[in-house]
Amino acid sequence: MSTLTFYGGVGEIGGNKVLLVDESRVFLDFGTDFGKERRYYEPPFLQPRNEGHLLGLGILPNLKGLYKNRDEERSIDGVLVSHPHLDHYGYLKYVRDDIPIMCGETTKTMIIAKEASGIGALGYQIARLTRSGSEIFKKFITFRTGKPPSHSPIEFTPVHVDHSVPGSYGFIIDTSEGAVVYTGDFRLHGARSQMSEEFISAARKSEPSTLIIEGTNVVNAKMSSEEEVKSKISSVVERTEGLSMAGFSLNDVDRLRSFYEAARENGRKLAVSMKQAYLMHQLESDPNLSIPSLNDPDILIFTREKKTISTWEDEIKSTYNVINAVDVEKMQRDLVLAASFYDMNELIAIKPIPGSTYILSQSEPFNEEMEIDFNKLMSWLERFGIPQYQVHVSGHALPHQLKWAIKEINPKRVFLVHTEKPELYKRFLADLDMEVISPEEGREYEV
Repeated sequence: MSTLTFYGGVGEIGGNKVLLVDESRVFLDFGTDFGKERRYYEPPFLQPRNEGHLLGLGILPNLKGLYKNRDEERSIDGVLVSHPHLDHYGYLKYVRDDIPIMCGETTKTMIIAKEASGIGALGYQIARLTRSGSEIFKKFITFRTGKPPSHSPIEFTPVHVDHSVPGSYGFIIDTSEGAVVYTGDFRLHGARSQMSEEFISAARKSEPSTLIIEGTNVVNAKMSSEEEVKSKISSVVERTEGLSMAGFSLNDVDRLRSFYEAARENGRKLAVSMKQAYLMHQLESDPNLSIPSLNDPDILIFTREKKTISTWEDEIKSTYNVINAVDVEKMQRDLVLAASFYDMNELIAIKPIPGSTYILSQSEPFNEEMEIDFNKLMSWLERFGIPQYQVHVSGHALPHQLKWAIKEINPKRVFLVHTEKPELYKRFLADLDMEVISPEEGREYEV
């Protein structure tokens, strides 16, 4: 008998952790549960220091043989990661280092780059950067689309999907009870929607018994496309008389490309952050991503004032030309400056001239933590007289696209995850001739 147990992503966006038990025991994603953590913690002042804290609060699944620093026989054969967003891989740091992590090649590159340029707790790092190079503590098994790895505890076919981060996959998993399809996160209105369509077609051909599908956008869905976003960004930049600033996720390569093209169309250069530059530096050898080169004269790298320089920052500074706030002040009309809330202190030195604008190109705040940062960001912009434009397209499928995908894949049963409105989602699908399940956390279901 094959079973599924949902330990995260139930009635919430993110935190996906689905245990698939067949001939082996494998987790589908092992993501950070930001919603549950926020009930108890307030980073950076109070945050969990080890897996024991999260186990004690019921945030991590209480399974023996899964976690580090415990004298127990290993009980999990692997973790299959769909894409490099923390809500899908962030709790891997607590998992035993001898449990294989299966993911796409680009996903591995992005995880390692983000770990190397971040601050990880000693003993709970996935990787770290030293003077001699990257030190990786996990056992990674990588793949590319349509090519499952040769040494894997389960048989599956990875197929690329379009999402707001490169290296995103859906999976068709072979079990003794038939194929299990897991979408991860996907969309059908992005720059590479054909990738999601290819996944849906492959999933249908597998005649699956079970589909596990996300539902982030069953409420507050907004119709747009990446091409529309780029056009709107370019229009705002064209009309900006001073400094044009941009706020977008450093993971979002499509949005990076849109800002880069909009800047060039308007005779400006795009200045990216140091972290964005480090990620671009690591991904530049992948021809499938079409990332602007850091050697491109229309790309600059912006560093904010810091007292200490990390190893990864030193690598960027020693390889490329870097500008600071004093430089930006002198070339405001010639730049689109990528600047998040955490860069706002630099505005004091930059002294934005009248006619400057800020383009916020990521999801509207949908939780308390983001709301606080958003309000503070607005205070900074108000202080310097900078209006804010919201120009964004979601990384998740829209309601009608979700229903179309489910009908196309045509499984016997559907499990709804990664949504705050599972009952709404379930009723939206009530006319489909299949079993639709809003899973309970911790309950075991047959495949």
